[in-house]
Amino acid sequence: MNEIIFSLVIPTYNEAKNLEILLPEMLDVFKNWNIEIIFVDDGSNDGTREYIQKQIKTHPNIRIIERPKLMGIGSALIAGYNIAKGEYIISVDSDLSFPSEDVGKIAQLLFSNKYDMVLGSRYLAGSYYEAPNFEILKKKTVSRLGNIFLRLTTGIKVHDFSANCRGIKRAVWTELHLKSRDNFMLFETIWRVHKKGLSITEVPVRFFDRRFGSSKLKLGSAMRKFFVQYAKLLRNKL
Repeated sequence: MNEIIFSLVIPTYNEAKNLEILLPEMLDVFKNWNIEIIFVDDGSNDGTREYIQKQIKTHPNIRIIERPKLMGIGSALIAGYNIAKGEYIISVDSDLSFPSEDVGKIAQLLFSNKYDMVLGSRYLAGSYYEAPNFEILKKKTVSRLGNIFLRLTTGIKVHDFSANCRGIKRAVWTELHLKSRDNFMLFETIWRVHKKGLSITEVPVRFFDRRFGSSKLKLGSAMRKFFVQYAKLLRNKL
């Protein structure tokens, strides 16, 4: 069997309609690569699991981790990353917020072996962040300011610490030993890669509001949890 080049890790929770669009797009973008796709499902009840199981019958490179309830994107990504077999691991949201062709750009840059980690950024020149209403604009503003704060206080030259559109060498991932198990892992991964003196780069990506389903992010509580963990990390207590 040929070596798996890319492992795509995609967390899901009630995303059946989105997956009907996303999966064919991903299979097309990565058609020239030997890949596996790992879905981590947190107790979907809208047909998401049934759709994935149906696809597994015709696509043996698709796997699913079935979890009993909504446990969060951080732990879902860790679960998927930990069983990945590819030389490179790429993760992306399942709600069509990031175009599949932008994920392909991350793959190409990773495969060049110039960098240990490649981040999709919503805040570089050439990027795009759709904000069709006030609530999304508020999230965009908070996200933008939060990322500026992290860039200034950590000294890490990254513009977007929180987007789940990214890739990393699996050999690097296995050496990180993250402590967090929630959304904070998106930042902690970058922090620990940087602390090891490894190379990180960003590429501009487009970010769109979801077309189907509803967001699981609770902005206020997520922010509070993040900054508690950030303070612990700075004091070497995480």
